[in-house]
Amino acid sequence: MSMRIPSMFKTPRHRTFDHKPIIYDERKERKLKLEQLVEDQKNGKLSDEARRARLDNIFGKRWSVSKTDRKQQSVNQQLRLLVIMGILVGLVWFFFNWA
Repeated sequence: MSMRIPSMFKTPRHRTFDHKPIIYDERKERKLKLEQLVEDQKNGKLSDEARRARLDNIFGKRWSVSKTDRKQQSVNQQLRLLVIMGILVGLVWFFFNWA
């Protein structure tokens, strides 16, 4: 054994860091939820309304976009295209008339 010199101050001991990393896989979680949904559907435990609500939660609201929302998006895209085409035609006309 080694001899230590007595001290008035307590010296800090070696500290260890015990960290267990948590890995979250969103795709795996979504797949497990979907498999559970299919299993419940096969067993007859799930009604159509509950199934639709759970599918909306799993995939998000983007899958359940109504027909009117799609039509509005289409109109917005067409309007945006017309505005861009108008600007481009105006720029081409300006450069050919300026030169």
